[in-house]
Amino acid sequence: MPARHGRVWLALGLTTALATACNNLNGPQSHFANPVQLSSDLQTVSGVLQSPVFQSFAVIDTTTGSPAAVATRAGALLGAVPIAVPGTGTELYANAPRRLEALRTAARVLSPGLASVIPAPLLGTTFVWDVNTHAYVQDPNATPPAPANGVRIILYAIDPATSHILESPLAPVGYVDLVDNSSGNTNSLHVTVFGGTPGGTGNTTYADYTVSATVTGSPVVTGFNASATGFVSDGTRTLTFSSTFVATGLDTDHPDITIDGTWDLDNPVIHVVAHETVTSPDANHATITLDFSVTRGAETVSASGSIVVVVSPQTVSVDLAITVNGVPFAHIGGTNNGIIVRHADGTLLSGDETQAVADLFTLPAQLQSAVETLFNPARHLMGG
Repeated sequence: MPARHGRVWLALGLTTALATACNNLNGPQSHFANPVQLSSDLQTVSGVLQSPVFQSFAVIDTTTGSPAAVATRAGALLGAVPIAVPGTGTELYANAPRRLEALRTAARVLSPGLASVIPAPLLGTTFVWDVNTHAYVQDPNATPPAPANGVRIILYAIDPATSHILESPLAPVGYVDLVDNSSGNTNSLHVTVFGGTPGGTGNTTYADYTVSATVTGSPVVTGFNASATGFVSDGTRTLTFSSTFVATGLDTDHPDITIDGTWDLDNPVIHVVAHETVTSPDANHATITLDFSVTRGAETVSASGSIVVVVSPQTVSVDLAITVNGVPFAHIGGTNNGIIVRHADGTLLSGDETQAVADLFTLPAQLQSAVETLFNPARHLMGG
């Protein structure tokens, strides 16, 4: 399990010590069957998204010279969604107003039209890192060649602290093939992320999925609809997913975002369903409405409610109810360091229950971040 998860609860600022002890036994009270195992399973799901190859893939849109960093029409829209490997819940939730404003700004340069995800001059080319220019450059002698209807990017080990490619030594860790499957006015890109080297034997597939997107509105774009279906892997476990990303009201200063997704881990068997909306009256405020469930065997743990974010001065206010098989278990409420978690009957959670709730709170934000990462190649390439 990732070591950082042991610090998540502190990072979220959630505490049971700030509230006066109380007991309210008027309603039913459920319990986790095994809070330690629940926490472990939740961390396993997010851990699949943190392999070194996947982390290298996650930065190609911000790396100098990368073909996935060339902004075009629909790519500008997806480029407004920040790329990040999974972080803590508050880190990602607090970014919601900024993402909405970025989406509105990006919409100004978009317009509907015939789909063409990858510009013609890039088809069949391979990009490698040049330590002299500190940028990606085309390699005209790459063998084997990239797909004729796509582009290939070699991935390298990165510094986890800076997300920059390490040059001493320069260490290839894999590659990504981006293949254009567009048709009509629908942009479509098949993305495959491999470990190893092109043409090598026994290469591990870390991601294989298709992302499609359309924009609506003319002459000003008002909406955007994208979907991604496939799987990601850490080389041992596989997480199959189907996600949609919808943005509306992009011609206003208060656009809305809806993200829906299902995620299925093969070992252990875990089924995750997430529905999330982000609405905003202005660039300084956003309300995130969350409906999230994790099913393991006979137990389904759900979290639903709202998270209200203010950019400046930054505040994150939480009002979430947690149930186990439909029976109330706990409530998370409060603002910033005053966020409090209690059992539904008002009693304190145990240490193991507290950690499990922390992981449950964080996982939806991590999966949202992963969806944005999966849209990464398309967000800068999509368009004419």
